[in-house]
Amino acid sequence: MGTERTVAQATVRLSSELDCERAVRLAHRRGVASATAYRGPETKAAHHVFLMLIDEEEVLAKVLQELRGLLPGASISVSREAVVHEAPEGFLRGAALRSRPFRAGLENLGWVFAGGALGAGTRLAAEETARQITPEAYGVFPWGTLAANVVGSFFIAIFGTLIFERFVGERARTFWVLGFLGSLTTFSSYALHTMRGWEASPLLGGLYGGGSILFGLLAAFGGFWISRRFL
Repeated sequence: MGTERTVAQATVRLSSELDCERAVRLAHRRGVASATAYRGPETKAAHHVFLMLIDEEEVLAKVLQELRGLLPGASISVSREAVVHEAPEGFLRGAALRSRPFRAGLENLGWVFAGGALGAGTRLAAEETARQITPEAYGVFPWGTLAANVVGSFFIAIFGTLIFERFVGERARTFWVLGFLGSLTTFSSYALHTMRGWEASPLLGGLYGGGSILFGLLAAFGGFWISRRFL
């Protein structure tokens, strides 16, 4: 036998696509079971965008309370219906809103080349700038490559999160993630610099190798947290 529970449907009227995007992002972050946006009829006086949210009553009530604080001008109407839940327990919490798989596709190969050229050029500029600032120490501790890897880890964590995958097209993701950030950050250069630094000074080589991993992971966690908290 199924479990009887109350499912609520909320219709949110918004005044702009930007407000709608902010509302959808909130729904995605809170794991709302269904979030569907659609345009209303356009008139000279007004242009509205509507968002329909469906979830269990208790869950949706918390999301709507937060939504009213985020967008106080939004008009919200809610309908409720008692249903018999025949599906497995917790199916509404079963990750209905998952990130789309990142498939670049060969048709976007040109965007990878373009982003890769820009990323490699940016990394070269960062390395040369760091080399000019500390010419004597750079051969032992190439902090320009370290900085490029840490910054790249931060942004690739932001761009690779759930929100980025929903709201950015395939070409943009291919250009920035695979192309630009993929060539800006480099594991092979990291390995080479660590080995050369270790030969010159085990202490500095160890600091460079360990610091690259530590600060890269911290930057990635920071980017992930920022994207989930503020985007």
